[in-house]
Amino acid sequence: MAGKTPERHRLVEWFDGWMVPIAFAVVCILVLVQALGVVPSVRAAMDRAEGRFVAVQASAQPPSLQNVSGAITLTLDSPDQASHIVVYRNGVSLGTFTTNQMGVLLHNGDTITFRDTTPNGPQVAIYVTNDNQNLLLPASGQTAWLGNGVATASLGKTEFM
Repeated sequence: MAGKTPERHRLVEWFDGWMVPIAFAVVCILVLVQALGVVPSVRAAMDRAEGRFVAVQASAQPPSLQNVSGAITLTLDSPDQASHIVVYRNGVSLGTFTTNQMGVLLHNGDTITFRDTTPNGPQVAIYVTNDNQNLLLPASGQTAWLGNGVATASLGKTEFM
Protein backbone atom coordinates (compact mmCIF):
# COMPACT_ATOMS: atom_id res chain seq x y z
CA MET A 1 0.00 0.00 0.00
CA ALA A 2 2.94 2.24 0.48
CA GLY A 3 3.51 2.19 -3.30
CA LYS A 4 0.11 3.68 -4.12
CA THR A 5 0.53 6.77 -1.97
CA PRO A 6 2.89 8.61 -4.36
CA GLU A 7 0.52 7.84 -7.28
CA ARG A 8 -2.42 9.28 -5.38
CA HIS A 9 -0.31 12.22 -4.36
CA ARG A 10 0.56 12.94 -8.02
CA LEU A 11 -3.10 12.56 -9.02
CA VAL A 12 -4.22 14.99 -6.29
CA GLU A 13 -1.48 17.47 -7.30
CA TRP A 14 -2.52 17.24 -10.95
CA PHE A 15 -6.18 17.69 -10.04
CA ASP A 16 -5.42 20.65 -7.74
CA GLY A 17 -2.98 22.15 -10.23
CA TRP A 18 -5.12 21.94 -13.38
CA MET A 19 -8.70 20.91 -12.86
CA VAL A 20 -9.65 23.19 -9.94
CA PRO A 21 -8.48 26.42 -11.72
CA ILE A 22 -10.14 25.32 -14.98
CA ALA A 23 -13.42 24.54 -13.19
CA PHE A 24 -13.21 27.88 -11.33
CA ALA A 25 -12.65 29.75 -14.62
CA VAL A 26 -15.64 28.00 -16.26
CA VAL A 27 -17.91 28.89 -13.33
CA CYS A 28 -16.71 32.53 -13.42
CA ILE A 29 -17.40 32.80 -17.15
CA LEU A 30 -20.84 31.24 -16.70
CA VAL A 31 -21.72 33.71 -13.93
CA LEU A 32 -20.42 36.65 -16.02
CA VAL A 33 -22.51 35.65 -19.06
CA GLN A 34 -25.62 35.25 -16.91
CA ALA A 35 -25.04 38.65 -15.30
CA LEU A 36 -24.60 40.30 -18.72
CA GLY A 37 -27.79 38.62 -19.92
CA VAL A 38 -29.78 40.72 -17.46
CA VAL A 39 -28.81 43.97 -19.25
CA PRO A 40 -31.62 44.63 -21.81
CA SER A 41 -29.39 45.76 -24.69
CA VAL A 42 -27.02 42.81 -24.22
CA ARG A 43 -29.98 40.42 -23.94
CA ALA A 44 -31.44 41.72 -27.20
CA ALA A 45 -28.08 41.26 -28.95
CA MET A 46 -27.81 37.71 -27.57
CA ASP A 47 -31.33 36.89 -28.74
CA ARG A 48 -30.61 38.24 -32.24
CA ALA A 49 -27.33 36.29 -32.41
CA GLU A 50 -29.14 33.09 -31.45
CA GLY A 51 -31.94 33.72 -33.94
CA ARG A 52 -34.64 34.10 -31.31
CA PHE A 53 -37.76 36.13 -31.89
CA VAL A 54 -37.36 39.66 -30.58
CA ALA A 55 -40.57 41.63 -30.03
CA VAL A 56 -40.26 45.19 -31.28
CA GLN A 57 -42.85 47.72 -30.24
CA ALA A 58 -44.33 49.37 -33.28
CA SER A 59 -44.96 53.06 -33.04
CA ALA A 60 -46.62 53.30 -36.43
CA GLN A 61 -50.36 53.08 -36.82
CA PRO A 62 -51.80 50.10 -38.64
CA PRO A 63 -52.56 50.96 -42.28
CA SER A 64 -56.29 50.45 -41.69
CA LEU A 65 -56.32 53.29 -39.11
CA GLN A 66 -54.11 55.86 -40.85
CA ASN A 67 -56.89 57.72 -42.67
CA VAL A 68 -59.78 57.03 -40.29
CA SER A 69 -61.55 60.03 -38.81
CA GLY A 70 -64.65 60.70 -36.83
CA ALA A 71 -66.47 63.62 -35.25
CA ILE A 72 -67.53 64.12 -31.67
CA THR A 73 -69.70 66.79 -30.08
CA LEU A 74 -68.56 68.47 -26.87
CA THR A 75 -71.37 69.88 -24.75
CA LEU A 76 -71.17 72.20 -21.73
CA ASP A 77 -73.72 72.54 -18.94
CA SER A 78 -74.40 76.19 -19.69
CA PRO A 79 -73.48 78.67 -22.43
CA ASP A 80 -72.40 81.19 -19.74
CA GLN A 81 -69.40 79.04 -18.87
CA ALA A 82 -68.42 78.39 -22.49
CA SER A 83 -66.43 81.53 -23.21
CA HIS A 84 -63.57 80.75 -20.84
CA ILE A 85 -62.96 77.12 -21.88
CA VAL A 86 -60.24 76.68 -24.53
CA VAL A 87 -60.23 73.42 -26.53
CA TYR A 88 -56.98 71.93 -27.89
CA ARG A 89 -56.41 69.10 -30.35
CA ASN A 90 -52.86 67.74 -30.14
CA GLY A 91 -51.76 70.95 -28.39
CA VAL A 92 -53.18 73.25 -31.09
CA SER A 93 -55.97 75.56 -29.99
CA LEU A 94 -59.33 75.06 -31.66
CA GLY A 95 -60.65 78.14 -29.84
CA THR A 96 -63.20 78.66 -27.12
CA PHE A 97 -66.81 77.57 -27.03
CA THR A 98 -69.11 80.16 -28.62
CA THR A 99 -72.22 78.21 -27.66
CA ASN A 100 -72.59 75.31 -25.27
CA GLN A 101 -71.64 72.83 -28.06
CA MET A 102 -68.60 72.33 -30.28
CA GLY A 103 -67.99 69.72 -32.97
CA VAL A 104 -64.45 68.32 -33.29
CA LEU A 105 -63.04 66.13 -36.08
CA LEU A 106 -60.64 63.48 -34.76
CA HIS A 107 -58.06 61.14 -36.27
CA ASN A 108 -56.54 58.07 -34.61
CA GLY A 109 -54.12 59.12 -31.86
CA ASP A 110 -55.42 62.69 -31.48
CA THR A 111 -55.62 64.05 -27.94
CA ILE A 112 -58.30 66.53 -26.85
CA THR A 113 -57.47 68.76 -23.88
CA PHE A 114 -59.25 71.66 -22.23
CA ARG A 115 -57.99 74.71 -20.34
CA ASP A 116 -60.16 76.82 -18.08
CA THR A 117 -58.95 80.44 -18.12
CA THR A 118 -60.75 80.98 -14.80
CA PRO A 119 -59.93 77.74 -12.93
CA ASN A 120 -61.10 79.06 -9.56
CA GLY A 121 -64.59 79.65 -10.92
CA PRO A 122 -67.55 77.28 -10.71
CA GLN A 123 -67.22 73.65 -11.72
CA VAL A 124 -67.82 72.99 -15.43
CA ALA A 125 -68.65 69.60 -16.98
CA ILE A 126 -67.85 68.89 -20.64
CA TYR A 127 -69.74 65.89 -22.04
CA VAL A 128 -68.80 63.87 -25.13
CA THR A 129 -71.36 62.69 -27.67
CA ASN A 130 -70.03 60.20 -30.18
CA ASP A 131 -72.19 58.82 -32.99
CA ASN A 132 -69.36 57.08 -34.87
CA GLN A 133 -69.57 53.27 -34.57
CA ASN A 134 -65.79 52.82 -35.09
CA LEU A 135 -64.66 55.43 -32.55
CA LEU A 136 -63.77 53.74 -29.25
CA LEU A 137 -62.34 56.73 -27.37
CA PRO A 138 -63.39 59.31 -26.44
CA ALA A 139 -66.56 57.42 -25.68
CA SER A 140 -70.02 58.87 -25.69
CA GLY A 141 -70.89 60.02 -22.16
CA GLN A 142 -67.25 60.58 -21.17
CA THR A 143 -66.97 63.72 -19.04
CA ALA A 144 -64.15 66.18 -18.36
CA TRP A 145 -64.40 68.40 -15.26
CA LEU A 146 -62.91 71.88 -14.89
CA GLY A 147 -63.22 74.66 -12.32
CA ASN A 148 -62.98 74.57 -8.52
CA GLY A 149 -59.18 74.86 -8.85
CA VAL A 150 -58.82 72.46 -11.81
CA ALA A 151 -57.37 74.35 -14.78
CA THR A 152 -56.85 71.54 -17.33
CA ALA A 153 -58.49 68.26 -18.31
CA SER A 154 -57.99 65.72 -21.08
CA LEU A 155 -60.07 63.10 -22.88
CA GLY A 156 -57.00 60.96 -23.61
CA LYS A 157 -55.89 59.57 -26.97
CA THR A 158 -58.41 58.92 -29.68
CA GLU A 159 -58.78 55.25 -30.62
CA PHE A 160 -60.66 53.67 -33.50
CA MET A 161 -61.56 50.01 -34.12
